[in-house]
Amino acid sequence: MIIPLDKLLRYNRNKYIFSRAIMEAVEKIGNMKTFPEDESKWKVVPHVLRLMLDEKVKFEYREESDQEKE
Repeated sequence: MIIPLDKLLRYNRNKYIFSRAIMEAVEKIGNMKTFPEDESKWKVVPHVLRLMLDEKVKFEYREESDQEKE
């Protein structure tokens, strides 16, 4: 299976931020060296989800303060 469900269920941080990071990473798959190049590459979101859960693709979340937004 492409998605490691055990890791997904154990993920204990903010799942909304994690899913937003996945969608941002999907937009940048051309820059990923670990993205598969075989016949299964059309399954983009599950592959990126697996890469992020396996920590092969990392994301950094910085919370913006109200002053930075203005």
